[in-house]
Amino acid sequence: MSVVYSSSGPQLYVQKERIYALIHRGEKTGQLVLPSVTCLHAVKIDRIRPKLLVERVHLFKNKVVIGGTVKKEIFFVDPENRVRYRQEKQPFSLVVDFPGLKPDDNLEVQTHLLEARVDYVLHPARYCLPGSLRQIVVARLLVVIAEKRQVEIVTKVDLFPRLWSASPLGRFKGCSY
Repeated sequence: MSVVYSSSGPQLYVQKERIYALIHRGEKTGQLVLPSVTCLHAVKIDRIRPKLLVERVHLFKNKVVIGGTVKKEIFFVDPENRVRYRQEKQPFSLVVDFPGLKPDDNLEVQTHLLEARVDYVLHPARYCLPGSLRQIVVARLLVVIAEKRQVEIVTKVDLFPRLWSASPLGRFKGCSY
């Protein structure tokens, strides 16, 4: 507990506590474009759902390198008119420029997926020839850098009047002190 003195008013008793907080240092948006070709025995694509799994983040001078896997779920119709499901995993790496960034142990990097979509072209399977599925995954990631810092916050404030330093309240006749 620390005391803050004021010359014109009462005394404030302030209780403070130290906590660790994340201080925002900056944010940037990075775009990932990842093409791929898959051999697929399909006549029609129902839908493709992409999911980005960020596995590692490295800090360099003026750069953040993000690596991970794109997991795609492909729902398609085969030549016998049956709905099928296939899963693909594809590694990716993304470099985001941060001017003035210096690697530090106190920095924390957070990634947030803003948007992910798959554009595709299917060359369907015919007779005994397998089909070809060309895909381009386009994703936007928000990269936020925060610094872990210990800060002091005020948790309690007490206000006490200045009774001891003020003049006596009054003297009564007949009382000797």
